[in-house]
Amino acid sequence: MTKAEIRSLIFNHLPKWDATSKYHARYLDSVIESVIKELYWELFAIDPHAIQRYLVRYGVTSPVAVTLNNTLGFYTSILPADIVPLPDKASGVRRISTIAQAGLTFFPMDSREFDLVKSSSYVNTVTSKIGYVVNQTTIDYCGMTAAISAVGVRMDILQRFSSYADTDIVLLPELVTGEGIDFTQRVLRTLQVIPPVSQSDDNADDTPTKLQK
Repeated sequence: MTKAEIRSLIFNHLPKWDATSKYHARYLDSVIESVIKELYWELFAIDPHAIQRYLVRYGVTSPVAVTLNNTLGFYTSILPADIVPLPDKASGVRRISTIAQAGLTFFPMDSREFDLVKSSSYVNTVTSKIGYVVNQTTIDYCGMTAAISAVGVRMDILQRFSSYADTDIVLLPELVTGEGIDFTQRVLRTLQVIPPVSQSDDNADDTPTKLQK
């Protein structure tokens, strides 16, 4: 389903308490995103490799740029989309590769390892590996070369629901818990914490129920 279709699916399952109850698309998206994130985490705990099918690849038609931060002395990239953080070093950036798909390997690091490697003379002996550290909005590279930075890289990213366009296809995590609660039921259960709107006869707003942008 597309992002818009998922939002519509949830909206059409919501109870309509009266003619003035309204749900904003932005709020629905935030709840949907929260539930999808929970499902990603549960799926990752069961089988980390299963996350692969939900990744979005960037850098195919237009490479992800790599630039040198002259102040800090290392190369960086701006994340092409907001990511879902996962509990390992790669977080939501599951794979980085060169445009030409050469034998050069990128591997995830944490910030402490990055500092240790940069401060050690042994880093100069490793020429076939490039480490990367995932931050909130950027990627820091250890061992990046000028040749690779000149052409950019590709990234496989687990991106947030909010990063998709309404017309983009969004694959929902295929996971059913022991309670038998699927994606739609989880979202609806979360939305039920919203108290019903006023049932008084003097409602000033007589706008029909609809999904607000």
